[in-house]
Amino acid sequence: MQIADAIPAEERSLAAITHLSGLAGYLIPLGGIIVPVIIWIVKSDSPVISSIAKQALLLNVAVFCTFCALLVLILTVILIPFVIVGIPALLLLAIALPIVGAIRASDGVYYKYPVVGIEPLQ
Repeated sequence: MQIADAIPAEERSLAAITHLSGLAGYLIPLGGIIVPVIIWIVKSDSPVISSIAKQALLLNVAVFCTFCALLVLILTVILIPFVIVGIPALLLLAIALPIVGAIRASDGVYYKYPVVGIEPLQ
């Protein structure tokens, strides 16, 4: 779900950076959780930025939980093919969704992630 022109022009670059903040976990341990939380706390007065930070946090938590579940499924011999397909698909989504969100945010469009996306509260 996208809300056109929901991001004011002065917040578009910060919105794009907030989407990409979830990718910080690939460079800094726990960065994918700490950076969105810091942005959420600092920009709590902006409903759009805080909603994007919540989405980035929820996406990282959902990816971590799904990854752990897939690792447990490796223990079952019959579900190993599901894990072989699931892990690359999960990693692709975990990288692609924040990038798509950042591109949409720079255009002024509020991008809601599938499953974990939330609407900004006005």
